[in-house]
Amino acid sequence: MANVEILQIIREPLWLLQCETPIPAGFPSPAQDYMGSKIDLNKMLLPHPDCTYLARVQGTSMDGAPSHIADGALMAVDCSLTPGPGDIVVAAVDGEFTVKRLEKRANGYWLIPDNPTHSPIDTSLLGDRFQVWGVVTFVINKMHRGRHH
Repeated sequence: MANVEILQIIREPLWLLQCETPIPAGFPSPAQDYMGSKIDLNKMLLPHPDCTYLARVQGTSMDGAPSHIADGALMAVDCSLTPGPGDIVVAAVDGEFTVKRLEKRANGYWLIPDNPTHSPIDTSLLGDRFQVWGVVTFVINKMHRGRHH
């Protein structure tokens, strides 16, 4: 199971320069030598600051396709959003936080890992021992030599 560690947030603007030129993931295009406007990472990652928290993933249950959320990744989790099928959510299961994909099946909702070596969780068997705490809206993975680190 991938556990989740809740982190403290500093709510002051964090300004970075945004490159106005899109970076193609296909064939390279000629570079343009100018920088664009500033972006505020807090405003982008935390659009509902009173309802959003940052959490760090501990474990490998979500490191498969399609999410590829690696151990150590930082997630923005928005509690103001209504979770729906297909959303990646942070949930409390038996008093412990976990991150999984929410899926609707015939008998109810399941928490599905993206790593096939981990088992899905049938929430209908949990009763009040299950609660969704928020929807994951952004994930930041550290990259080192082209791999999640």
